[in-house]
Amino acid sequence: MKRREFLGYSALGALLISTAGTMAYALSRQHPHGASPASLAALPPGGQPLQPLPRIVNLSDSVARFRSALTPGPHSISLSEELEARLWLYNGKVAPLIEVREGDELDVTLINELEQETTLHWHGVPVPQAHDGAPWDAVAPGETRQYRYTFPPGSAGLHWFHPHPHEGTAWQVAHGLAGALLVRPTVDVLPDEIEEHLLVVSDLRLRANGEVAPHTAEDWMNGREGELLLVNGQHEPHLDVAPGTTLRLRLINACAGRYLRLRLDEHELTLIGTDGGLIERPQPLEELLLTPGERADLLVRISEQAEERFLLASHPYERGWMGDKPPHLEQVAPLLAIQTLNAGVKPAVALPERLGRVEPLGEPAVRRQVELTEVMPGHDDHGGGHGDPHAGHDDPHAAHGGGSSGSHHGTHGPGAGVDHAMDEPAAPPEVDFLINGRAFAMDEILFEGKVGEVEEWEVFNNSHMDHPFHVHGTHFQVIATRDAEGEWQQAPWLAWKDTVNLAPYQRLKLRMVFREPGDWLFHCHIIEHEELGMMATIRVS
Repeated sequence: MKRREFLGYSALGALLISTAGTMAYALSRQHPHGASPASLAALPPGGQPLQPLPRIVNLSDSVARFRSALTPGPHSISLSEELEARLWLYNGKVAPLIEVREGDELDVTLINELEQETTLHWHGVPVPQAHDGAPWDAVAPGETRQYRYTFPPGSAGLHWFHPHPHEGTAWQVAHGLAGALLVRPTVDVLPDEIEEHLLVVSDLRLRANGEVAPHTAEDWMNGREGELLLVNGQHEPHLDVAPGTTLRLRLINACAGRYLRLRLDEHELTLIGTDGGLIERPQPLEELLLTPGERADLLVRISEQAEERFLLASHPYERGWMGDKPPHLEQVAPLLAIQTLNAGVKPAVALPERLGRVEPLGEPAVRRQVELTEVMPGHDDHGGGHGDPHAGHDDPHAAHGGGSSGSHHGTHGPGAGVDHAMDEPAAPPEVDFLINGRAFAMDEILFEGKVGEVEEWEVFNNSHMDHPFHVHGTHFQVIATRDAEGEWQQAPWLAWKDTVNLAPYQRLKLRMVFREPGDWLFHCHIIEHEELGMMATIRVS
């Protein structure tokens, strides 16, 4: 369908009017004229109140139906009186929110206002395969596509959406394309006294003229980390609460490659939910590692002391960086300042004994081996590990044709590489990111499976760096873990996940069931690694 035809009969065209979202409010008067990318890391605290995510308007008059449009396109966001950030955004909004309930029908039309093809991938949502937004369902510039499905029971949780075109995802994510999808449960088990906030964490790297800086060789090797770290499109906002307030902080790591090692000054965090919704019982944590693509649902009771300030921040994390480390990797990165007011103390909130129910999956009908490697030209060690690059190919459900571990360096859009000093495009480095010895190919199927069968995947990170592993079309349970030199350890409790981190040479046993037929991707969720080949397809029938 052409865009002009769509607008001819639909009131959704009204959504083409863009808004600046919250970024202009958060960053106004913070950039000096001609600020360089390196100076972004030294920005002063934003000092603005935390803003809620801007909402995508529901244009449906029907109960239990969300109908709207998403229009990815170029937008300029004011950073100062003389500098604008030139981003690509959905409906002109930074990190917009779609909110629905279990049982609701979602009817969203994508209108592609970009000059390149794109898709809408609904990350973490149990959609039919035709509505997953996979790269083979790309929408050309000026074209539209309808995504329509119903949220089944058990789908409540914080999910998100982002583009997933073939060899174009990294450049689009670097421009800011991402949004949150909140699915409310039919009955909420948490007390009303809990104060809820959604936090979408993203990052940017800009040139002095406000354009998004192209990728560097280090970006392709490690995953891009922009120096400007944002929460809901704001730089270091603050949240004012009464002493003793119980906060529910629901986070999305929407960064391409940045890991978030989260701590809150002088407070214990309590994990109550993961990618797939609530877990059964609260889990106390001193800190939480949130990798790209993951979500976390946290409770924290703020100090009873009035007029105090506590910093939620990401602390340094060693994930196997290749090349020269940028300074910010060794620094504490502030996200959100929580400030207590001069007010009465709120009482503690009692939680129900059981938050949710995570039924363990039964014994697997199929077992698979999945190996993640990175390979440098002229080296045969797959990142220094000792695994078999063809592990899993003898699986009874695996495909047997067309695999190759050759170089996978095509054209990766206008942002494909840049030298820091010259700021000129350069090719990605000569390194292959592989699954079972293969780089991703659009027409290749690695595994074949059956709807309704329990599968157990042993995923092996046979490399020297961390990789967050993501599966489309379903959620999985982490059953057991094995570190590089250790023994298998059973998981102490279960959760529904769609993204999980693997440290170097770590193995995980994951169990899952695909409920919908189709071709489903699984890949590293460091966007640049995915784009350079660390992605594969399972065909479920």
